Amino acid sequence: MDLVYTLFMVAVWFLSTFFTISFLLHVIKHRDRLSESREFDFSKQARRVSIVIPAFNEEERLGQTLASLEMLDYPKDLYEVIVVNDGSSDGTARVAAQYADGRHVILIDNQENKGKAASLNDGIERATGEFIACMDADSQPRPDVLKKTLPYFSNKAVGAVTVTVKVQSAKSLLHKLVDLEYIIGLSLFLKVMSLFDCVIVTPGPFSIYRADLLRKLGGFDRQNIVEDMEIAYRIHREGFRIEHSMDTHVSTYIPQTFGALYTQRKRWYSGALLTFWQHKGTLLRHDMGLFRYFIPYQYGLILLGVALFLYTGFLWFRNAFTQLSYYALTNFNFFSQFKFDFDVLGISIFSFFGVTAILLTVLFVSIGLKVTNHSRKKMAFGVFGYIALYFLYQFFWISSLGLILLRRRPRWR
Repeated sequence: MDLVYTLFMVAVWFLSTFFTISFLLHVIKHRDRLSESREFDFSKQARRVSIVIPAFNEEERLGQTLASLEMLDYPKDLYEVIVVNDGSSDGTARVAAQYADGRHVILIDNQENKGKAASLNDGIERATGEFIACMDADSQPRPDVLKKTLPYFSNKAVGAVTVTVKVQSAKSLLHKLVDLEYIIGLSLFLKVMSLFDCVIVTPGPFSIYRADLLRKLGGFDRQNIVEDMEIAYRIHREGFRIEHSMDTHVSTYIPQTFGALYTQRKRWYSGALLTFWQHKGTLLRHDMGLFRYFIPYQYGLILLGVALFLYTGFLWFRNAFTQLSYYALTNFNFFSQFKFDFDVLGISIFSFFGVTAILLTVLFVSIGLKVTNHSRKKMAFGVFGYIALYFLYQFFWISSLGLILLRRRPRWR
């Protein structure tokens, strides 16, 4: 028995099992709060909102986004849309200009590419709303998104509100896998984490903030490649909560090819680790609540999982090489040593770990899809899909760690 492998296996199994069971117990306990609908009181909660959209080479999708914002179920005189063209080389500025009237829809046409965070900050500087919603140029929110999120700000401790993110037109197998990931990760997971004040990201497709808080924070970090995650750390540091609404959503397009998805995830995951390191001092503060425990726990589990995956691969190749050397002595007669002999008493502890992990995955996906009101058909796909996602995650995380170790900056697209 390999001692290193045993230590990795036990650590990963214990930490992941503890997290999964705790998560599911809280889903069951708080199931009535997950899809809670907060009434919108127009007389008390109707406030001016600025919607900031940074856009770089989004000619194809920007028109759909702006058209969707015209359908918002909210008084037009109480919200403005600010499009920041970030030095696009296509017709993004031309599409934005077709909607811009200088009052309800405003275009900031930057000739130089500054980056997403800088573009968001340009929009924030121009915004006149009491609340500022930041969203991607290829995303379309549901018409009730403002009415569903603004009531959360009745609590003065709430600094930002996120919404469920759905994949637009998920048809290919890859897109269905990502759609499954979003259903659990950018919906149910964020809602449960909001119950413990541990939301670690305000997703780019749509999140809304208190304008005065954004300005107090100095806007988004221009040097950070995952600005929507980095700002979450600072929101918590200022003593504000991030809430999540499962009662509304935003639909967004995702990378069309595996290569594009791989590039996106390298940026996300390497940026997440760099942001964790950037704010490591913040996590030592006693006033950060469970947030300061959850973040190290999460990344510790991820890194242990990667280590286990790599070491398992090493052992597999080593054992395969050894077996091949044995078979070479039998002229590669692979069936000479083959026999099937099952003994229930001979089941190893590692088999137990594997079986319980699969069963917990089935339970996790089934409950997750059920409470988010998805079909049984998607549940069947979800069980196999989440296993496939596990291997994709390892690939993405290993690539991201390599990027950091080599001190290379990931491409944006």
